[in-house]
Amino acid sequence: MEYMQLNTREGRGTPGRDGRFCLRVYRKNELARLYFPELDKKSALQGLARWIKRCRELEEALAAAGYDKNRKFFLKPEVELIVHFLGEP
Repeated sequence: MEYMQLNTREGRGTPGRDGRFCLRVYRKNELARLYFPELDKKSALQGLARWIKRCRELEEALAAAGYDKNRKFFLKPEVELIVHFLGEP
């Protein structure tokens, strides 16, 4: 996680100013790298997709929220669901 903190701009950083995770819109690869900081973008995306697919409740909740797997971003409500089911990165 420290790597991501160093590579994000002030004000748009992943953790809030108090060091906690912020619920906001995330690029998919950005959120995936928070969960898998040691992996490259592609592998991190694959890992997050695998976690989502293995958690049927999360997959169903995302579908009900209108999740589009082809969109490049996770919307704030989708991020909230991911964090609810998988925990904070």
